Amino acid sequence: MAIQDDLAGAPRAETGSAAKGPAPVMARCIDHVNLSVRDLDASVDFYCRLLGVERKEGGENDGVRWCILGAKDRFYVCFFEAKNGVYRPNDVHVNHVGFVVDDMDETVRRIHGLGLRLQFNDAPVQWPRSRSAYVADPDGILIEFTERFGGGLD
Repeated sequence: MAIQDDLAGAPRAETGSAAKGPAPVMARCIDHVNLSVRDLDASVDFYCRLLGVERKEGGENDGVRWCILGAKDRFYVCFFEAKNGVYRPNDVHVNHVGFVVDDMDETVRRIHGLGLRLQFNDAPVQWPRSRSAYVADPDGILIEFTERFGGGLD
């Protein structure tokens, strides 16, 4: 049975109101993100340099290379290599992955120091309650750095 079938009758959350029906799972935070990448080595190098994390473990299962990068008590990012994968921006995909930073100006300086350019005119984007800076990874997936958790939402 597909996950969609399992959730077909599940109540939908409404903005600003308590959901009715069975109690939802109370997840505390996101533990990790798992991304498919075309070149595992290039992605590992990019994310380690950009995020200051290290390779924790990796291997190969049924001919598919994988690894986990991260830093204890910060976050983990997992990768599975899909050598012939195709990133399709106008199709179903991960739009971006967001990380909170303490100092946006310093973050932008460090990104530029790594020889990378920001998306959107090489400058942070001013949102109503926060600023964000976006960098594209080797597969085109955007990495967002924001100065306020949840964009400043309550």
